[in-house]
Formats: sequence, C-alpha cells, structure tokens
Amino acid sequence: MPLLLTILGARPQFIKASALTRAIEKKVDLGWSQSIIHTGQHYDAKLSDIFFEELNLPKPNFTLQLKSSERAVRMNEMKSGITHAIEECKPDAVLVYGDTDSTLAGAQAADALGIPIIHVEAGLRSFDLDMPEEVNRIATDKLSSILIAPTTTAIDNLNNEGIYGAFLTGDIMHDNALYFTKEMQEIKSKSILLTMHRPSNVDDLPRLQSWIDAVGDWCLLHQVDATFPVHPRTKKSLVALYGGVWSHVLSEKNIRAIDPVGYIELLRFIKTSSLVITDSGGIQKEAYSCETPSVVIRRHTEWVELVNAGHTVLCFEPKALNECADSQFGRTIDGDDALYGNGDAADDILRILSETLT
Repeated sequence: MPLLLTILGARPQFIKASALTRAIEKKVDLGWSQSIIHTGQHYDAKLSDIFFEELNLPKPNFTLQLKSSERAVRMNEMKSGITHAIEECKPDAVLVYGDTDSTLAGAQAADALGIPIIHVEAGLRSFDLDMPEEVNRIATDKLSSILIAPTTTAIDNLNNEGIYGAFLTGDIMHDNALYFTKEMQEIKSKSILLTMHRPSNVDDLPRLQSWIDAVGDWCLLHQVDATFPVHPRTKKSLVALYGGVWSHVLSEKNIRAIDPVGYIELLRFIKTSSLVITDSGGIQKEAYSCETPSVVIRRHTEWVELVNAGHTVLCFEPKALNECADSQFGRTIDGDDALYGNGDAADDILRILSETLT
C-alpha cells in the first residue's frame, strides 16, 4: 500500500488536505494511505485544531513543537522534525501544499533524503519577490518531482521557467468550497467581510491604520457593516495602535471585530456577504467559489484569472479603496466559467499519483 507523508502547517493546507483525504477514503481501490505531520507553523488552536475537527482530518501522526519565533530558526526546526518523520515512516512520497514555510521545509527535507516530492498548487506566481510566499513557491517547484497545477496560467509560468511536465487538475480549494457550501443559503446580505493578516498590511502600524480608516469610511458612507475575523498577528498590531479599546474604535467605524472562525463558518460569511475585502490568497478564491465579488488589498495576486475575469480587483493603496469597493459591491459573479475546475481536482490528483508512483 503506497504511503503519502503530508506536510501541514497553516490554515489553507488543512483545508486542501481535507479534499485529498476524502478522495483517499472514497477511492479505496487505489490503495493509498496517508500519514500527516503538523509542523506547528500555526500554533493557535483557533487557527489549527478547529480545522482538523470540522474538516474530519485524521489526527496528525507527527506534531512539531517549534520553540523559536525567528523564521530562519523555525525553518531549521521544521526541516529537522520532518526529516525525523520521513526516516520513521518511510513514505513513498512527501506531499506539500501551497507556499508556506512548512511547504518549503517539507520539500527541502524530502529532497535531502531523495524522497519524491509532490507539490499541489505548483506554478502559482505573484511575481512579487518581496513576499516570502513567492520565494517558497519558486524554490518548492524546482525541487518537486510531481507538479500539480490548478490552472493553465500556472502551467505557463512553469514552462516559462523551464519546468515542464506539470499536471493540470483544477484547484483543490475550489473542491472544498463547493463541497461545504452546497447546502448553504445563497441570499446575500448587505454586509461585507474583511480579513487582513499579511505583514505588509498589518505590521506597519500607519498602513494598518490607513486600511482601517479606509474600510471604516466606506462602510459608514454606504451604511454597511463589516465583519472582521481578527488574525492573532493583526490583533497584536491593533492593540499597539489603539490600546485596549481597539475593538470599540473599530465598532465606531461599522467594523465588527470577532475571533478567528472555523472554515465552514468563514465560508458562510463569504457566501452571504455582498463583498469580500481581503489580503488572503485563499479567501479571494473562496469568494469566487461562493459567487461573491472581492477586493484584494495587495499589489499582486497569484490568482490572476480572478482579475482578468473581473471577479476581483487589486487595491494596493488604502486611498483607492473607495473606488475599488464601489466597483465590486453587490456584483454578480458567474461561477459557471469553471476557472478552477468542476470540484473534482482531488480525484484527479489521486489518479495522477497512482499512475505516476505505483
């Protein structure tokens, strides 16, 4: 029975893994089994444990306890822990998702031991090397044995870099969004959803304040409420900015701050909102899956299809938010254009692995 060692460390990876886990359980004739290592990159229970519980993921076979807050040291801790897990369980391949530090650490550890590496979400590019995620993507793709690309754009990016032979499957996150929202109501409220967590937006306090002011001004002008699940990193900066009254300051701007929520509850917010404002790579795509327009508060996006189709707009400067939000608020998204497949990417991935590795 072929064995995958799956590397997980951050919210989007837990979600992606649930789709492939369902495929493994459904297609027993293919004979795959899976061990999971949780790198501890997201240590907050509200950003980690809850996803394992609600997505019915098996408990990790290995869980790392990272001791350092320094990125370079944490990378070495992860590589050491993953190396130990590989040596213990002797997998046929190591599977990594996306673009986090856990992704690159898993690829580097497997490469050092000569284990085949499967990269799901290969070929995505924002072309912004100031983003650690972009560096992680490029390095992981160069190390990987099997590249699973969600879009033709991703295939083109790899070919342009001299990396050939990637498999096109559609997007595994789209699989999940369709799966978990199929029973949800489709009535849009007048409210919007706001998420921010990227260091470029939240670590720079004046920039964070500018975003809060811009969103708040737009909400007050249009008499709209924004729901804002606050990431721990963002909360730390909000406390530094506004002190202990930070949530009250936001509420006066029609921004309702709440604790981080689970994946299914987040999908419900996305599904029922009239607009999503986010700097998240995953949430901008989940907005598409839920047929909700979005504004991405970044200079670039790796999901360029969303911009080209008009499903999202990029907004790098807070002063431009008013115009961007006006252009998207309440628009109708056509989810039938199948930018990311039809919800069966995980089945295709498992078939490809069976044909390639067994």
